[in-house]
Amino acid sequence: MAFRGLADATFRAVPSPNTDTVYTVFAYDLSAGPLVVQTPGIPENRYFVLPFYDAFTNVFASYGTRTKTYGPLNLLLTPPGYDGEIPQGLTELRSPSLIGSMLGRILVADEDDLPAVRAIQDQFVVDPLEDWLQGVHTPLMDFAHPEPVPQYNFVDSRNDMEGFWVGAGEILAGAPVPESQRDQLASFEPIGLTQAGFTMPRDPADRELLLTETAASWKFLADFAADQSQAETMGVSFFNSNGWGWSAAARDKGNTGRLFYGEQYLLRAWTNYLYYGALPPEEALYPTLYRDPQGGPLNGDHSYTWRMPAGIRPVRSLGFTSLTLYDMDGYFFDNPHNIYKIGDRDKNLIYDADGSLTITISATKPDRPANWLPSPAGKNFYLMFRIYLPVDAVLDGTYVFEPVVRAT
Repeated sequence: MAFRGLADATFRAVPSPNTDTVYTVFAYDLSAGPLVVQTPGIPENRYFVLPFYDAFTNVFASYGTRTKTYGPLNLLLTPPGYDGEIPQGLTELRSPSLIGSMLGRILVADEDDLPAVRAIQDQFVVDPLEDWLQGVHTPLMDFAHPEPVPQYNFVDSRNDMEGFWVGAGEILAGAPVPESQRDQLASFEPIGLTQAGFTMPRDPADRELLLTETAASWKFLADFAADQSQAETMGVSFFNSNGWGWSAAARDKGNTGRLFYGEQYLLRAWTNYLYYGALPPEEALYPTLYRDPQGGPLNGDHSYTWRMPAGIRPVRSLGFTSLTLYDMDGYFFDNPHNIYKIGDRDKNLIYDADGSLTITISATKPDRPANWLPSPAGKNFYLMFRIYLPVDAVLDGTYVFEPVVRAT
């Protein structure tokens, strides 16, 4: 599935989307057999990442700029326990679960650069092995196509409590739970969730209690996202620099570059609540700000400034940074200017004499609109500073971020 343009205020595929890259994605189900995944060679001067996620959103493989795997890739994505033949010219990539996804990002310089990126997208191939052997190919699906996708139902799990549990059951049916977590899964059996799927309790009182507690859990995650002051006491290692907070995300120490949550359930839930499909920390970090210097929520009734010092680009070659504003549901604020972020590759930015960049965040247009990030009048919002290919000073939490200043 290809997102043919940059995300805008109508985008709802994932929370906290970016407008720095174009998404090329697919979800897979290997219960019927392996899939052939082929990608073109992508120029080394264009940042991209192609991460593969298992059913529990662990990143079990990643290709792209950081790993210097520019392609072309010729992969055979196989299910757990697969012992079939690997056709010549294909490299096996074993998925830990029957279901999963690939959420690829390809950097776009600006709107004029989109045709070049679409030409790359057009060369992606994802086919069942048997079809591929016979030369039968599934065409790339354009996400903007007006026809509905057969057998696909979007569930807003934040607002559909029953849909959340049905979805969780579908995931578990295609994802063997590790032995170390079987007892944890068994504790959910009384409410109808097992390795076989989910069955809603028949008793009306039990059903109401389950849905009520589920709504309360979503609120807990929202509150936790906005205030991580208790993160350490809950087992989530967290960095905070002048209000900018980011997780010391889970990492498989034996294989740097993978993202593996293991039994850190709160970390996984919080990460996917805030930005589903998060990347390994070596690939990207997402410092996030919810509060202004006075301790209240960021709100469009106030004007703020944030100074990005000349040396704040703590990225390796080909990495990038951007400051993005989201409403409290995790999506772009619908504004008539269609401005959702300020990025280090944006044209016409006005820099200070020392090379720093002062960004104004306000509901009304400032004197220097080139550096303006519009906010929603009268509404709360949060800010996310993306850092792709961060250096060690950011990874280890020693880099000090500038505070946001409330101007009015």
